[in-house]
Amino acid sequence: TPTAPPVGAPPTDEPHTTLEPEAREASGLPECRDRAAAATTDGPVAGFMVRCMDDGTTTMLGKIQAGKPMLVNLWAYWCEPCRRELPALQAAQATLGDSVRVVISHTDPSETKGLDTLAALGIDELISVSDQDEELPTLLGAPPVLPLTVLVREDGSVARVLIEPMDTEQEILDAVSEHLGVTA
Repeated sequence: TPTAPPVGAPPTDEPHTTLEPEAREASGLPECRDRAAAATTDGPVAGFMVRCMDDGTTTMLGKIQAGKPMLVNLWAYWCEPCRRELPALQAAQATLGDSVRVVISHTDPSETKGLDTLAALGIDELISVSDQDEELPTLLGAPPVLPLTVLVREDGSVARVLIEPMDTEQEILDAVSEHLGVTA
């Protein structure tokens, strides 16, 4: 007899999906990377390839980082704590401005459901990428849990991996201040 997945677990039969360019454009997400910026070339995430959810292209995470401190949050549309974090992450990015790159990485194969979730929550100011094969936690030696937040120094080294959800803007700002030395 088949059994249901545990509560909060991802669906097991979701194929990788590809979106039409119009769906990506309609999302209103900011450009995934500064196409003119130099890539951060050091650290474990520098050469890690991700798909930009704004236009479907692939790029190195170091290109998105572009020599700035970076917060990378791994999430999935089916993860309730992740959904609670997203608005706080967007508020923190607005407060931090250009001093820190806040990047959200959807880890589920369904980009459509990821974009739908972002639209439903009004998330349109965060750089959004996709790590459909969930390789980033393995690369960092992090546990396979969601949400997962990785704080990366401007030199590309990992300052901290946080496995606890952060539901408020202040919690995020405090973590950025403590581990990256950046204050709003």
